[in-house]
Amino acid sequence: MNRVLRVAVLVALSLVLGGSRCGEDEAVPLEVLRGDVAPPFDYGVYCDAQGRLTGRYSDVLLVHRSEHLERVYADARRGDARARALFGQLEAQVEASGHALADQALGMVCGALPACTVRWRFLDELMPSRGAGGLRLRQVLATSFERTARYKGVQNAVITAVLSVLLAGTVLEVAEGRAALAEARTLAEETALETRLVEGLAREEAAALRASLTEAEALESGARHPAKLEVLARYRPSVQEPPRGVAAGDGRWMDYVAYWERRYEELAGTRPRPPGALPAKPPLAWEGYKSLLGRFQQAMEFQRDVARVLQQEARLAKTERHWLRGLEEPLVTENVGLGHEGTVIPTYVDQLVVDEASLRPGRTPTVHSFSNKQRDFSSMSVDEALKQLEADAQEALTKYGGSVEIRRPGHPLFGRKVTVSRVHLVYDDTGMSTKLKTQLEARATRSNVELHFHAP
Repeated sequence: MNRVLRVAVLVALSLVLGGSRCGEDEAVPLEVLRGDVAPPFDYGVYCDAQGRLTGRYSDVLLVHRSEHLERVYADARRGDARARALFGQLEAQVEASGHALADQALGMVCGALPACTVRWRFLDELMPSRGAGGLRLRQVLATSFERTARYKGVQNAVITAVLSVLLAGTVLEVAEGRAALAEARTLAEETALETRLVEGLAREEAAALRASLTEAEALESGARHPAKLEVLARYRPSVQEPPRGVAAGDGRWMDYVAYWERRYEELAGTRPRPPGALPAKPPLAWEGYKSLLGRFQQAMEFQRDVARVLQQEARLAKTERHWLRGLEEPLVTENVGLGHEGTVIPTYVDQLVVDEASLRPGRTPTVHSFSNKQRDFSSMSVDEALKQLEADAQEALTKYGGSVEIRRPGHPLFGRKVTVSRVHLVYDDTGMSTKLKTQLEARATRSNVELHFHAP
């Protein structure tokens, strides 16, 4: 990566993690952290009795004080409600930082360098813990950044650079980047294992997105180019010649060119299709592809919003949960690969929730799966809407129900075959009438799925 691009990435990273923007004061001066002497641990230093953050800089100071952070995380893992609420807020803030970092990776916030300086020279100074809690926050940050960055079309080189910073553990100054990265590779064995698990998670997230997009593209009814190769070749797009109104180097156009070439090679027989995939169709025309990606991104944002709702509900007291009622210690994960008997192709469930309390010896794992759907029910009659529900319910039960093998490395059920206890279907209820929702809920009960509605 060239020097200017690396500086840009590091500036963006430092500003996001520092809670500031160019020209603003830092959220916490670096000197304050360097001179910080942690007091004896007391939850009251950071939060109220319900675990809500209180006091200036309390979140940053808690992340900075390794022993205190690990104490909170350990208490949260043991089920302490106050600790879970407190650590959940840290996760939410770190996740938001990942989204913001992806936004900044699209372009510089500051017009010129070195007008903005790297105010946080090392991520380790802000988040020094190498314990389970610190690594958990780094995982959340890295996963949030990569997922959002890929949605937004951030260059792969930029994504790789930032992930190397987040997962290797050291924010690299440009002048010492290579030496610091080499040193980072000598981390303790347990840290290396944790890093490999995060990298595996990132790969599975990417695989889930590819599978979902491939399925959506196969079902797309928009205009396509001719299938006959000699005719199709006349429509070959070029990265150097985007359509009118599309900027040179536009990430979506570059993706389209790569997609077009893949489809051409598949039709020509020079590129094999994945096992079990449907026969290759000719590529979509540019406008159809652009429209497909727009809807796909909207669906992914809806999925992410549903996941946030589930994660927030998981932090509530057991008696206050609705979608996760009856679960003692719900663990919410997204895009988990599920293996099915008789097929080598996994399906990727939108959200998988496991009750960690059910993983104790002598108990049967309690596993819930969630399928998220956005449908335009306003254009359907009641009968059509009910048929759509039945189709969605059957699809969810087939893909995410029954006996499945958990394929995600690092998941507490990795490699185990389990029976999904309950399949949930979540609809975007924007503009949906109360009467229709009642009718759909009644039909869902007969279809053996639990139906929920959510307005993003």
